[in-house]
Amino acid sequence: MVMDAYGMHKVTSFWNEEAGFLRELGRSHAGFTLAWIGLTLAGLLVTPWLGPVSLVAFVVTFGQLGRLHRTLRRTQGDLDTLRVEQQELVERHVIDEITGLLTRRAFLEAAGEAIGSREAGKSLAFFALDMDNLKILNDSFGHRAGDFALFHIATTLTRLAPRAVAGRLGGDEFAFVLPCADEDEALAFGERLGQALNKPVMAGGRRLSLSASLGVAMVPERTHYLSEAMQFADVALYAAKKAGRNKTCVFDAEMLSELKHRRLIERELRAAILLNELDLHYQPIQGPDGHLVAVEALLRWQSPSRGNISPARFIPIAESTALIDQLGEWVLRRALTDAGDLPNASVSVNVSANQLTRDDVVDMVARVLEETDFPPSRLVLELTESAAINATPDICRRLQSLRDMGIRIALDDFGTGFCGFDYLRHLPVDTIKIDRSYIARLGDSETDNVFVSALASLASAMRLNVVAEGIETEKQMLLARAAGCNLFQGYHLARPMPKADIVRMHDHALRKCA
Repeated sequence: MVMDAYGMHKVTSFWNEEAGFLRELGRSHAGFTLAWIGLTLAGLLVTPWLGPVSLVAFVVTFGQLGRLHRTLRRTQGDLDTLRVEQQELVERHVIDEITGLLTRRAFLEAAGEAIGSREAGKSLAFFALDMDNLKILNDSFGHRAGDFALFHIATTLTRLAPRAVAGRLGGDEFAFVLPCADEDEALAFGERLGQALNKPVMAGGRRLSLSASLGVAMVPERTHYLSEAMQFADVALYAAKKAGRNKTCVFDAEMLSELKHRRLIERELRAAILLNELDLHYQPIQGPDGHLVAVEALLRWQSPSRGNISPARFIPIAESTALIDQLGEWVLRRALTDAGDLPNASVSVNVSANQLTRDDVVDMVARVLEETDFPPSRLVLELTESAAINATPDICRRLQSLRDMGIRIALDDFGTGFCGFDYLRHLPVDTIKIDRSYIARLGDSETDNVFVSALASLASAMRLNVVAEGIETEKQMLLARAAGCNLFQGYHLARPMPKADIVRMHDHALRKCA
């Protein structure tokens, strides 16, 4: 079910307007009756024979209007009843106020019932849908435009699939269950919905072009259970986003194998944290004079059964579960403990975007700092540019709270996403780390030369540090320094190394300075 008018986020606004319209009709009817009686009396005085004719016309017309008025009164009564029911649904958190679809809890109940009562031999498709780039839309045109986009997705879905059981799970996440004969039919519907959403729409005088990614899991071909259908659809949704967004992917046997592998990795990672199989290596960050000023902590996992497992493999798995919180705290505590043997050097620790969505992340960092007796001024927390793009006001507030403690914030991989210079004014950051792809092309690409130089100049004006990542040759080092970078990191300077090696390197540098 979808509300009948956009912009009335409170359902009562719509029904109040309808009731007001009917009351206005009632007043018009009464006024018309009085006016006709007046004209009839005037006609009797002026033209006696006109009186009976006017009286008959009045009686007939009044009778018709009376029936219309009674019908409108009944309609008003029905609307009042429906308004009360609608308000009760909203108050019971059954209907989402922005989209008019079911809320998460109500959808899960309705979807479970739909799957449980499925006729034998009939298939259902469980769809997971995410709107693409809602954050950018909100930042560019305001939250009203974002709300309109969510409403437009809901109405488009309801128009194309009136039989669907649909709900808004939260944010830009939707889900719906639809009868489909097979995977081909489900895929065809997903593509048709995507094409319908791609058509430009007008919102507040602005022309918006929307897109969404969809994942599909078939019932009962892949599962008989709602919880697994949701999980399988999410896996397919992830594949759709990975394939470039604005696509529909159907969960298949290969994804099932991947999902089982991810679950296995997750279980082994939980055990690795408990069994102390994880380790940290440290890569130096040097200043213009070549002295070590900081180290970046990089997580390593040497599995007894699988050997070395790349962080690119297990970090996304941890981020898709609550395991990232436990892992993040372990890394922070270990890094601060190790950095106690590196006096005067700062330590950079990567923080996940998922961690920053937690209300207790600030308290966790403060607790670990206190337990390790580590100065906050020597800690740098790094977040990726993609995490910065999706930073909500709550995330910015948490980052500012961390800075208020004396911790510095670094923006990693700058230039790889859609983060513009304007973000630097609003995000509480102290350091920018230029992505290695730009550094690798210094001297070969005039565009990259200009980009790095402009960014370094802007950062200098804003009193930000600029780290050139991925320095692999002496030429890149010289060009990055000439462009205005004041910190340097890469294999040309030093590879990531265990704690013992970085401590020896640090002590050797101190002896040379002495």
